[in-house]
Amino acid sequence: MKCLSFPLSWFLCGLFTYGCTTNAYASDEPWLTHAEFIYPVNTLGVDERPYLAVSSTQGVALLDTQGKVLSSIDIKSEHLDFRWLPESSQVGILSTLDINSGKVQLIKVDVAEGELRAMAEFSAKNTAIDALCVGSSSEHVELYTVDVDGSVQQLAINTKNIEHWYLHPVRDFTVGPNIKSCTVDDTAQTLYIAEENIGIWRYSANPEHEVNRTLLQLPTDLEVEYVDATSFGDVAVVSPDSNHIWLLDSTNTTFNPIALTHHVAPKTLQLQREGTSLVAHLFDEKSGHSRNIELSDIPTKQGGITQGEAQQSFTPYGQTQPVQSYGDAADDPAIWVNSKVPSQSLVYGTDKKSGLNVYDLEGKLLKSLPVGRVNNVDIRYNINVNGETVDIAAASNRTSQSISLFKIDRRTGLPSLLGDLKTDLADPYGLCMGKYGKDLAVWVNDTDGRFQKYNIEFNNNMATATMTMQWTVPSQPEGCVSDDENLRLFYGEESTGVWLKNLDEKSADTLIATTSSDVHADIEGMSLFTVNDQHYLIVGVFAVGANWTKMIDGASETDGLDVTSHHLGQALPDGLLVVQDGHNVMPKAAQNFKLVSGTLLRNWILEKIN
Repeated sequence: MKCLSFPLSWFLCGLFTYGCTTNAYASDEPWLTHAEFIYPVNTLGVDERPYLAVSSTQGVALLDTQGKVLSSIDIKSEHLDFRWLPESSQVGILSTLDINSGKVQLIKVDVAEGELRAMAEFSAKNTAIDALCVGSSSEHVELYTVDVDGSVQQLAINTKNIEHWYLHPVRDFTVGPNIKSCTVDDTAQTLYIAEENIGIWRYSANPEHEVNRTLLQLPTDLEVEYVDATSFGDVAVVSPDSNHIWLLDSTNTTFNPIALTHHVAPKTLQLQREGTSLVAHLFDEKSGHSRNIELSDIPTKQGGITQGEAQQSFTPYGQTQPVQSYGDAADDPAIWVNSKVPSQSLVYGTDKKSGLNVYDLEGKLLKSLPVGRVNNVDIRYNINVNGETVDIAAASNRTSQSISLFKIDRRTGLPSLLGDLKTDLADPYGLCMGKYGKDLAVWVNDTDGRFQKYNIEFNNNMATATMTMQWTVPSQPEGCVSDDENLRLFYGEESTGVWLKNLDEKSADTLIATTSSDVHADIEGMSLFTVNDQHYLIVGVFAVGANWTKMIDGASETDGLDVTSHHLGQALPDGLLVVQDGHNVMPKAAQNFKLVSGTLLRNWILEKIN
């Protein structure tokens, strides 16, 4: 045995493509000195650096190093943020806000061709946008917008179509009104939002994280205007009230002022790192001109905001429909393997506010049984019930303080309630099943630390439960799994670790993994997975990342899990991993379960042991 450890308020408009005008743009004012936003584009392998310019009087332009217009679009705009497309250093995304229509514009920047092309737009429904920014990872680019009411929308940009791009809602949350600007530090997955007269709010840009924020204060009389970040993690703020740039220190806790050599009233900021210097591209509200100011001897940041220990991440191929209940509702899954037609196997999942749900392998809800607040569920096969061989599911029911038993139709896999077997537990919590020879057992625990074993018998279609074992652990237990073949029970104590109970011996239970060194605290889901005849104990929590191709979010705040190594058809030759998702986004919805091919888990285990 080895232990391995939103409601969318934006109205998405029809997408279209603007025509691009190339060569010089007819204007009385040079872009490099009069545009409110100037951004030098760092292009790998190109000595001469082009510029992006956004102007409220001229529009959007791609300029050469001398300021000559290579391509322009006649959209009078404000705000500018830019990211390269994944795995590209020649084509990127410029985001800006059309000041006449109030629509966000996403513009394709092709540096190699010297061309701009508008690829998508959308407008706010019953509100207006105050701020926007973009962030990126190795897989995708995301757009963030903040409206006048202080609602943040996070949207993934799908750039696969060469004619137009699409936007997919990821999540939304509220920050409050009077927002002036925002920026994303990609290296630290951190979103910074500037609130006028208050300061800078810091959020995690990871949609799987809780929406928690930290206020980074600035002088109380300062009108905070613009915040920007470099790809190296530098973050700075400007205000037209002061001839300074405020730079976030190396601890990411304090903004320190740096006096500017020119007396300016900076209204906008585009920040870039050049070796040991920072270059601030500012628009001076006082003179109405753009300025470039170099800040020398600014060391590169070491590290950044700690995002936690890196975990193995699996990508889901699918997800179940959300549970009917909102809040902390979905909890524990169990996989029913169809021995006759493996591809028609099913996933059972508890909604601990209402009942038991059953899904197919694509996540479609097939049946829902409103049997009460069932918490954990497990399944055993080939049980003799009055001469009939059936499969049985059991669930801990907190409504009736009982074990709910279900008979499974072996043809369809759908359950029907046999009855509730009373326990003396005040709050039945974790549950797993075991089959030892012909004997069926249910292991169930209480939040008070008690563990109990019940032997289940059937007589005239009536089930009875007899408690045959009981013990107590110091802190709250939940997850457990029985290794029936080897007469072993593994169970988790959420704040301590994983215990092993040998069922054929009277020896003391053994702590085989501790939360301090081996597994994460809050141990809940666990299951057994077989690779080359070796059983592996799979214990949550681990990472299930987003599938950006299918727009399926990852899993976070995971409670229960189940896994099988059985062949489940051509699509799942090595089985299935099912993980509860406690924070369902893309878009925001009630909790659900994520579906991961067992091949990913198998390959990871083989990599670890070889």
